[in-house]
Amino acid sequence: MILFLMRGLLLRFGILAGALTLLASCTTSTLAPQDQADRGLTPQRVDAYVGNKAAKPYTRRTSAELLGTPAQSLIRYVTIETNILEFKNPTLGQELENKWGQAKTEGFAVAHFGDSLVHGGFAAEMARGRLQTFGGSAGRGMTFPYAIAKTYSQNDFKSTFTGEWISANSAQPSPRLPLGVSGFAARTSDASASFSLNFYTVPELGKKRVKVFYSTNSANYTLRVQSANFLHRVNLPNGGAQPRTQMLELSFPEMSDALRFELTSVGPNSGRFFEVHGISIENTTPGVLYHSLGVGSANYGALLGQTYFEEQSAQLAPALIVLDWGTNDIYSKNSIPLELEKNMVQTIKRVRAQHPKALIILTSAQDMTSRRRNITATWDFATLARRLAFENDCLFYDWYRIAGGRASMATWVAYGLTGPDHIHLTGLGHAVKGELFAQAILNTLERVKSDPTLKSIEIKTTVATQPHSVVGWLKEVSAVPRKGLFDKRP
Repeated sequence: MILFLMRGLLLRFGILAGALTLLASCTTSTLAPQDQADRGLTPQRVDAYVGNKAAKPYTRRTSAELLGTPAQSLIRYVTIETNILEFKNPTLGQELENKWGQAKTEGFAVAHFGDSLVHGGFAAEMARGRLQTFGGSAGRGMTFPYAIAKTYSQNDFKSTFTGEWISANSAQPSPRLPLGVSGFAARTSDASASFSLNFYTVPELGKKRVKVFYSTNSANYTLRVQSANFLHRVNLPNGGAQPRTQMLELSFPEMSDALRFELTSVGPNSGRFFEVHGISIENTTPGVLYHSLGVGSANYGALLGQTYFEEQSAQLAPALIVLDWGTNDIYSKNSIPLELEKNMVQTIKRVRAQHPKALIILTSAQDMTSRRRNITATWDFATLARRLAFENDCLFYDWYRIAGGRASMATWVAYGLTGPDHIHLTGLGHAVKGELFAQAILNTLERVKSDPTLKSIEIKTTVATQPHSVVGWLKEVSAVPRKGLFDKRP
């Protein structure tokens, strides 16, 4: 009898051990705390290769590479006295210094929300690269297969897909799908569907951690995720009749320039679906992680419509959250909408309720024109954003002032930093903006470190064109405006 029981226990132990071994290749959770999510994930090595073996190696692009010799004078001209984060709460500067001091040991994640000026990713790439140069690199950050949503991608990759999908984003007035922290969602009910992220270069060297934010109401889905010769095959758990968002965390000893996701399902359809909300690509080492979370045409109500903001942003664990909307709120009517202040305050409150220890930056919008009419409300919005930042214990980045103030857009256009719509920046314009935003963070850290008694930073400004701004720098580089000024590289 005892022998029989022992055999039964050994059999059960063997089954349990086999199941644990199978699960060791991936982690799927209902967004458990970060410290419970990393358990030595190991993919299968296969012969088939996903990616381009001749892809360009990774390089961290800099403003010097893009702007040429004039980039050397940008930081010198737009000085620490003007290009800096403002704050009124005396604790904010020290909190920023403390969080930045932990970048290389515990990490420093930035979640940068915004509209089309963030969506393209170019400014974020510049800011990410500059901050990672000083604080170490924790990876690429959040992405999404934008082709499914029929919109443009971020600047360093493109996406493809197969199958039938529907999509939604936070710029739409009534999203058909619950949205995640990326501001996008895509759903399929097909028995077979796929999507791929194809980067223009291979990623940084080193191990990678890929986090897939998703939701499903069926236990019949199998997801294959592959890059280079490394493959994960995961049977996704059933999320229930009213599924919540979940996160699948996968490890890759190395990655190619491509990341492919293949979804299959067996059995009858019976209302099944799979939704993808975003993919974060991260290193396994601490450092700066910069998530670019822009949605073209979005306004200050965007984050308030994110169903899964709390659960998914908890996994991003941001130390710094940038709220960078405003252009689409004021552009069409050249005025401050009645609901704008309410939306801004509610957004701050929702972010702070989930991330009470994170620092929040509010930004102002750049000067712009429409049909040869200056959008004077950009000054009104800058004034509003500064007031709300100070009233709600946020940092404030006055991009309106730093870019040049009123009527400065004409100069940006003349020098080729903005496109013909006088709103959207060119790649060079984004490079300038991203470089200066990162430098503003570094400048603030330098000021706080050099003056431990510093209680606040407030810069008095006016609506007029500002000294030591981008406009002044452009005129110093060349008194005669010309769009080919930056065509010559060193």
